[in-house]
Amino acid sequence: MQFPKLIKITITSAFVLLPSLTVADSQLSIGGAGTTAQANLDFRITIPNFVYFQIGSAGSVDRVDYDLNVGPVQPGLGGPISATGGTGDGVDGALTVNLATNATSVSIAATGGNLTSGADTIPFADITANDTGTIPVPDFGTTITPFAPGGFSLTDTWTYTYDNSSVYNAGTYDGRATYTITVL
Repeated sequence: MQFPKLIKITITSAFVLLPSLTVADSQLSIGGAGTTAQANLDFRITIPNFVYFQIGSAGSVDRVDYDLNVGPVQPGLGGPISATGGTGDGVDGALTVNLATNATSVSIAATGGNLTSGADTIPFADITANDTGTIPVPDFGTTITPFAPGGFSLTDTWTYTYDNSSVYNAGTYDGRATYTITVL
């Protein structure tokens, strides 16, 4: 009857040793009170760089309008002209800007050709923008790197005005500016 007892001991030993054979880190301790066993487990979380950027209303491209037919404004006299309409967030020329990133550094570039009405054009340089100090707005055709390393979530307001220092042919001039955030 020793044979079945030997099989039981072998099977029991196999079950006791099985955890140490199948896991990366383990410890078997045998003894009385106070006997301990421990195992280590490493963790890793990989988070990619991200950037979120929004100008104006979410999910749409807002428009800022300047109508020199409104009020006593003579074209070409100079001085900033405030917006007189538009769509979404830009009705008054002021747009909410949101920027969030966990990147160490980002740049902001502003590009745009000209505003056009048929063959006539107005350069984007005639439109200026001011920020309230949280997210600097670059001039058209430039790139800035305004932030210190580290993640952040910021909100600002960019307010656009029309310079009105040149006389242009009559027409409705349209154009689109593109602001690009680049992780550096």
